[in-house]
Amino acid sequence: MPVVAMFNFYYFLYIGFALLLTVIAVKFLKRKSDKYRYWFIFGLTVLNLFIHVFKIFIPLYYENVDYLITKVTFENICAVSAILFPFLYFTKNKTLKDYMIMVGIASGIVTFLFPVDAMSSRFNGEELNLVRHAFMLENIRFYTSHFLIFLAPFLMMHFGQYELSIKRAWRTPLMLFGVLTLIFVNEVIITLFGWVPSEHLFDPNKRNPSFVFGTTGSLQGLGLALGLLVPAFLRINPWFDGGFMPVLWLIGPILIYGGLITLAFMLIYDRDNTLIRLKLKSKIIIDLNDDEKVKL
Repeated sequence: MPVVAMFNFYYFLYIGFALLLTVIAVKFLKRKSDKYRYWFIFGLTVLNLFIHVFKIFIPLYYENVDYLITKVTFENICAVSAILFPFLYFTKNKTLKDYMIMVGIASGIVTFLFPVDAMSSRFNGEELNLVRHAFMLENIRFYTSHFLIFLAPFLMMHFGQYELSIKRAWRTPLMLFGVLTLIFVNEVIITLFGWVPSEHLFDPNKRNPSFVFGTTGSLQGLGLALGLLVPAFLRINPWFDGGFMPVLWLIGPILIYGGLITLAFMLIYDRDNTLIRLKLKSKIIIDLNDDEKVKL
């Protein structure tokens, strides 16, 4: 049976499709008016919202989830993006728009590089011993939704609908932390309503949306990369043995990895101002070091 696995044919096939569709979208919009592009990109965000909501009609969902409403809530970062992007598209708040651009593009790319859900035999925090056909409906939906999460903000930047600024760069990692907090609150609420088992709350090996409760055994490599930046006191959850301190454990990884990703965006989309700032900071550090040498 054809399945998606790291670096196999189907893994690269989906990446190839995404690259091809991106090129087609750029060429298609190149000769269109700004107004047409504006509403076309908005249409992509609305389409993805529908894809997110109507996934509950896919057999994998209605056959294995008792309360389907839980699958259309803010259950992970990409779900938040699918739900909010049609609204953030019109916002005048630059912090929110920066988040939409950077997290949308980055999370879309990361999903194609590490398509965990398309390869996993787990679903909704449970082991189903599921063999995912490369072209099963849920895999197609998974790739399509995450591609649209990437494509809309990418096209916004490509056609100059928005500008990022190094002056606001520090805000996006903090926004991401806020979104992870929202995901945690969402998980608590649906647990209180009895829509997911209460014993699953805080368990990193169950639902654990966007790893808010810690790393899982199935992602040891990623877990190691994240865990290196987590102090020991945040690796303890007083409410669950074996879990991490909910959300708070991610502060280090968000600031370090999120900061590096943000810097990469600034070097691409606000290169001149970013290099000026980096040079100024380097000069200040050199001057301070010189002053210390003189005192010695």
